[in-house]
Amino acid sequence: MTKGIFVHRTDSIYDDSPAEQYQFPRQYLTRVSACIGDWIIYYEPSKIRDTRGYFAVAKVAHVVPDPTAKDMYLALIEPGTYLDFPNPVPFNGPLGLVERGVLNEHGKISGRAQSACSAPVHRGLQPHHRPWPCRR
Repeated sequence: MTKGIFVHRTDSIYDDSPAEQYQFPRQYLTRVSACIGDWIIYYEPSKIRDTRGYFAVAKVAHVVPDPTAKDMYLALIEPGTYLDFPNPVPFNGPLGLVERGVLNEHGKISGRAQSACSAPVHRGLQPHHRPWPCRR
């Protein structure tokens, strides 16, 4: 279901507007380009006070060079695909990390990453679940 997780914070130095675009540096171009045509999950870091954790999904339509910033790129979000979770999902829950299974024993992204990333989506879109307390 998803191919990537985009880290977003409201006080970011990047020119992000989650429903429209996600700005990132050249070093992530290959990774973000792999998400074109697929869904991503937005995640707010656990270092943020009162973090929302995983808070939305969106579909990446295109990746283009940012015309206003050198060596920066924009992941353009397909119009109408951004969806806030009714229930944001914290990074860490009662059973441990929500993304469990993303990394293999060598600390590299595993072949199970796509299925592991779907857990926050399913949890976030459930209309009536008991919310996990956010890690602070």
